[in-house]
Amino acid sequence: MSGASGAVPGRARAVAVLLACALALAPAAARADEALLPGEDDLGEPGLSAEEVARITEPELDPTEDGAARPGDEPRGDELASRLDDYLDEAFPACGMPGAAVAVVDAGGVRYLRCLGDVTGPDETFLIGSLSKSMTAAAVMQLVDEGAVDLDTPAAAYAPGYGVPASVTVRDLLNQTSGFGYFEPLSGARSGEAAGSFSYANANYDLLGRIVECASGMPLGAYLREFVFTPLGMGDASAGGEPERAPRAEGHRSWFGAWAADGFEHGEGDDAWGGPASGYVRASVSDMAAYLRMYLNSGEVAPGGARVLSSRAVHRMIFSRVPDPEGDTYYGMGWTTYSWGDGELVMSHDGQVENYVARMCAIPGRDLAIVVLADGSDEFGGNEAFFSLADGVTAIAVGGRADPADAAARPGEHARYNALYALAVLLSALPLAWGAVRRLRGSRRAPRALPFLLLHMAAPVYLLGTPPLLTGMRWRDFASYYPDQTLVLLACCILLLVGGLGGLPGMARTTGRRSGARGDGGAGDARGAGDAR
Repeated sequence: MSGASGAVPGRARAVAVLLACALALAPAAARADEALLPGEDDLGEPGLSAEEVARITEPELDPTEDGAARPGDEPRGDELASRLDDYLDEAFPACGMPGAAVAVVDAGGVRYLRCLGDVTGPDETFLIGSLSKSMTAAAVMQLVDEGAVDLDTPAAAYAPGYGVPASVTVRDLLNQTSGFGYFEPLSGARSGEAAGSFSYANANYDLLGRIVECASGMPLGAYLREFVFTPLGMGDASAGGEPERAPRAEGHRSWFGAWAADGFEHGEGDDAWGGPASGYVRASVSDMAAYLRMYLNSGEVAPGGARVLSSRAVHRMIFSRVPDPEGDTYYGMGWTTYSWGDGELVMSHDGQVENYVARMCAIPGRDLAIVVLADGSDEFGGNEAFFSLADGVTAIAVGGRADPADAAARPGEHARYNALYALAVLLSALPLAWGAVRRLRGSRRAPRALPFLLLHMAAPVYLLGTPPLLTGMRWRDFASYYPDQTLVLLACCILLLVGGLGGLPGMARTTGRRSGARGDGGAGDARGAGDAR
C-alpha cells in the first residue's frame, strides 16, 4: 500500500477519536432546581435588602403577561377541565412521555386531576425527585418546633461522623449554603469554597435525613410515614426502607429516543448520589395534591383541620431564603421562590431522577397549586418538553394561555444525536475493518508505533476518563442518567482496543526484525574489527 493511500485511514482514525470524545460532552444531569425568593421576614429570619429585591427579574414563564386572570377569577369546574383537557390532548402526545399525572388543587380540595398514557390511576406512585427535599425540610421544621433541633446549631452536633466542619449549620443545609459539591455523595461531601453562598447539592438534604434520624430516633422513612404522610392522608407514599403502599407507575429511561422500562433501581446508602431525603420519595399524584394543600392551609391538613406544621414553620420555609448568585430566584428549605411581574409569590421545585421527572408549584395568593408527574426521564428533549407541558398547565390554571406544543423537538434532537453516535461507532470500527482488509491482501506492513499506541491504547483510556472529567459525574452516575451514551462510548473504546489487537503481531514482528538487524550489525562490526586486527 502506498503512503498516499495509507493517509486516509489515519485521518479517519483521528476523526473517530475526536467524535468518540464528543460523546462525553453531553449535558450533565439537569440542574433544574434553581434558587429562591425576596421578602423581609417578620419572624427574625435573615431578610433581603431593597437592592436585592430590586434585582429580581421575572422568570421565563409569567402568565400575568399572557392574559392570566386576576387572583380569584381563575377558571374552575367545567371551564378549567375543558381547557386543560384540550391542552393535554395535544401537549401530552407531543412531549413524548410514556405516562403522566396532573393535579390542580386549592386549600379545600382538588380542582382538576387527570392521568395520561400508561398511568391508569391516581394511586400509582412515582419517584418525585427533588420534590422530596421539601418533605425532609418539613420533617426538620417539625423537630425545630419541638425543640429537638436548632437551625443555627452545627449540623455535626446532630449527625457526627461525616467530617462536616462546625461552621456548617442545619440552616446551611436547608438553604444549600454548606459548600458541598453538586455531584458529591454524602460519603464524600466536603465544604468547599462555595460555603456561605447558594450551591445546590443533594448531600445537604441527605445529611438532613440523617439529622432527622438522629434527633427523632427513627429511620427517615418511618418518621415521614408517621408524622408527614399519615397526617396528610398520603396513603400511597413511601420512603427509604418502608414498604411500598401502592402500585408503581413503572419508570422509563430513554435509549436512543425509545422508552424502556428497564427495571433500573437507584443505589442506596451514603455513597449513592442522592437518597430518600434528597430525591427518592415515592408518591402518587393524589399524595402530592394533599401535600400541596398543606402549604395553602399554612400547615393544616385542611382549613381548620389537624396541623402538620406550625404556621411559623411554614412561613420560615417560604421566606428564610438565600439568593442564587447565578440566577433571579431564591432557595431555601426545599423550595424555589420568585415573583411574577405583578408581584405574586410563586413557590416551585422541579425533580428529576434516572427514570422519572416532576414539578410542583404553589401560588399562595391565588389559593392554587399544581403538580405534574411523569414516569420517564430523557435528557435530550423529553424532559424539556415535559417542563414546557407543566408550564402550560400552570398558565391555564391561572387563566392564561399556554404555548403550543412542539411535537418535532424531541424526535429531531434524538435523530441528530443518533446520527453522531452511529458515525462515531462506524469510525471507531474503521481501524478494525482496515486491518482485516490488509490481512486479506496479505500485507505485512506494521503500523507506526507511536500513532498506534496513542489511538488504540491511550485514546480508549482517555475516553473512559471523559465522563468524570467533563461532566463532574462519577462513571456509575453518568451511566445511570445516560445509558445510551454510555453504551456508545464503551462500544467506541472496545472497537479501538480490538482494532489495536490486530496490529500487535505486525508490530512485534517489526520490533523483532529491528532488534535482529541491530544484533547482526553489531556482530558484523565485531567480526570486521577482528579481521582488521
